[in-house]
Parts: sequence; C-alpha cells; structure tokens
Amino acid sequence: MPPEEERQPAEMDWKKERANLKKVGLVHFLAVMAALTLWGAADSWASVSGWWLARAAAVINAIIAATVIAGIVHEWGHYTGARLAGSVTRAFKKPAGYFFIFDFPFDANDSRQFLSMSWGGILAPWLLVLLIAASVPIDNPSRAMLVAVLVMRAAQASFFEIPVVLRTAGGGDPKAELERRLGEGALATSRYAGGAVGVLAYLAI
Repeated sequence: MPPEEERQPAEMDWKKERANLKKVGLVHFLAVMAALTLWGAADSWASVSGWWLARAAAVINAIIAATVIAGIVHEWGHYTGARLAGSVTRAFKKPAGYFFIFDFPFDANDSRQFLSMSWGGILAPWLLVLLIAASVPIDNPSRAMLVAVLVMRAAQASFFEIPVVLRTAGGGDPKAELERRLGEGALATSRYAGGAVGVLAYLAI
C-alpha cells in the first residue's frame, strides 16, 4: 500500500476527475436526450401526417441526432478504454469542441494504455450502430438516415484511427504516429471515405 502522503494527492485527483465527469456527463446526457426527442417528434410527425415537409424535417433531424450521439459515444468510448487500462486522464470541466471530455497525457501513459484508449473510441460507435439497428424499426427514410449516419461516423473514426493503432502496435510511438496521421491529411480522407460508406449504407437499407 502506498504511503499516506502519496495516496492523498491521487485521491484528490480522482475526486476532481469524478466531479468533472459528472458535469460533462450531464451536458452530454441532456444533449443526447434533446437530439433523440427532436428526432423522435419529427419522425412521428412525418409518420402521422405524411407531409413532405415533415418527412424532410425528420430526415434532417436524423442527421443531427446521429451526428451528436455518435460523437458523444465515440469520446466516452475513448475515455472508457483509457480508464480500463489504468491510464492517467484529466477530465475537462465542460466539453471541449462539443464532444471532447478529457486529456490523455502521452508522457504519463504507455503504448498499451494508448491502444486501449484508441480501441474504446473505435469500437463504441459500432456497438451503437448495432444497438440502434436492433432496437429501431428501419421502415422509413428518417430511420434509415439515422442508422446510415451512425455507420458513417463509425467508419470515419475507424478510417482515421485504425492505422494509428496498427502502427503503434507495431512499435511506433503513439504521439508520433498520431501526428504523422494528421500530417497525411487523414482527417479529410477519412471524412470522405466514411461519407461514402454512409451513402452505401443508406442505399443498402
């Protein structure tokens, strides 16, 4: 057991971490509920009325809802993966850039912890796709768009992050490999590739 003087700072850090997580968790929970409620209302309106305006509103709300929810699930997946590996993390007091909830200090974590953090963010959006596809009847354009955009966002994350994971697993430095990936312009190419996957998913549905 570590001495008392070492345990106290660690306990204080974790209390601060939990307090910040509660704050960002509440913000994200409200954002998810708002996105689902607005989409659900628009989807019901479209189903009941059959109006083209209602159908258009439902599809647009599906895009917004899927984008918001996928982004939040992706970041919480990263955080979960990081914590499962015992990583050092610093939760923000409020979401940064709407979605980001924590800092991952590369100098305080090793490659194993980086890989766990990365896989958490990669896999979480795909689990969300499976959950929504299994629980929402995909029988109109709005619902098909919801699933297609979730697939698109999951694919975009995978296209960008999996090469970093593979290079790191092969012995690369996590921070250097991430910077290398960014330098390759992979954010843009992953966005386009994921968008193409989303279109194909919508057509297939």
